Amino acid sequence: MKKIIPILLLGSTLSYAANIEVTINNIKPIIGQLSIVLDTEDTYDKNDKPSSVFSARKKVSALSHKITINSVEPGTYALSIFHDEDNNNELSTNFFGVPNEGYGFSNNVIGSFGKPTFTEANFVVNDDKETINLSVVLVR
Repeated sequence: MKKIIPILLLGSTLSYAANIEVTINNIKPIIGQLSIVLDTEDTYDKNDKPSSVFSARKKVSALSHKITINSVEPGTYALSIFHDEDNNNELSTNFFGVPNEGYGFSNNVIGSFGKPTFTEANFVVNDDKETINLSVVLVR
C-alpha cells in the first residue's frame, strides 16, 4: 500500500516568471544586428551590460522582428534596443552625439537630450501574467 505524505512548504513564496514578447518595427536598412537589453533600475544606466537581466544580438533580416525573453521574474524593467548597422557593437553617433543608427525604448519613449530615464521607459512584470507584449519602433 502506498502512503501519501503531505509536504508543507512553510515560509516559502512561490514566484512566477513571465515571458516578454517584443515586436521591433521600422528596421531600415535590412543590414547589421539588433542589440536588445533588458534592465532593472539598478542596471539601466550602467555601461557594464553583462549585469543586465537579458542581453542579446539578433541579425537583421526583415523590416520587423519578434523576440521573446523567457522566464522574467516579477519586477520593474526597461528595454533598450539599437540597430547596429555597421556591426561595431555600439550606437554610432555624429559629431554632436546624435545617433546615426536606429534606437528605441520600452513605452516608445524618446529622451529629450539623450537616453530617457528609467521612470519614463519602465514597465512592470506582474506574477499574474504569462506574456507581456511590447512594441518598439526604432527612431532614425
